[in-house]
Amino acid sequence: MVFIRKDGTSSGTDIIKYPFKIIHHELGISCRFYDLRGNFATKTLRKGCEIKDISKVLGHSRIETTENYYINCTKDNLKDVRKVLKKN
Repeated sequence: MVFIRKDGTSSGTDIIKYPFKIIHHELGISCRFYDLRGNFATKTLRKGCEIKDISKVLGHSRIETTENYYINCTKDNLKDVRKVLKKN
């Protein structure tokens, strides 16, 4: 996830890390705060956003960082790939 101030600058993650940790522990959710950034990157890419734009929003100087560490495969996307392969 990315937290933006009203002026469009990043506010960092400190404002949400502690509440996330408490809620995460109370609900027994197995998820790291870091995983939310990957989820954001993957979902915005799948919705049609450009990788370069996502990389910039995440604060990465290299697109490869976003691609290699933040974009994940999803079950639905893997199904789509299999469908394409079966058609050929």
